Amino acid sequence: MRCFWLLLILLSSYLLPSHSLGQSGLTLGNAASDETGAIPSLVTVDSASGYVARIDLNKPGQIAEALRRAEAHFQSEDYFDSLNKPTGPIAFVIFGPDVAMFFKQNYSMYKATVDLAARLSSLGVIDIKVCQESAAASGLNRDDLLPFVSPVDVGQAELTRLLEEEDYSFF
Repeated sequence: MRCFWLLLILLSSYLLPSHSLGQSGLTLGNAASDETGAIPSLVTVDSASGYVARIDLNKPGQIAEALRRAEAHFQSEDYFDSLNKPTGPIAFVIFGPDVAMFFKQNYSMYKATVDLAARLSSLGVIDIKVCQESAAASGLNRDDLLPFVSPVDVGQAELTRLLEEEDYSFF
């Protein structure tokens, strides 16, 4: 009797439509198989090494908006699905007059944005890099940077390096 049930189970797996189950047992809908009977992968692979936030320096509030997008991404299921991927935190390369918001003496003026940036940084969602050339031009001292911010010599050069050498993509 046991052989009968075992044979029935084995035969039923062959009688099911070949497109209803993938290799992992998940429903794939109407995916067509190739000549070998294998079902092609439906998962797309992102080849980016990491992401850098797109910030338009000519529009006020772009940093806060980019931080809110990063927070929304963190709160989404996509973020937790991507934890096994090798990408690190989203790089925020800040240069120009906006560097001022990441210095201790300006905290009260930019409190809401800085608090969001600090929270996302502590969670490993973002990595903020501030241009020291822009800071010096604004009369700001590197020693006064907020503790979760990393200095870079030239912001535009760091952005170019991440995009071209490290193969980052815009977030």
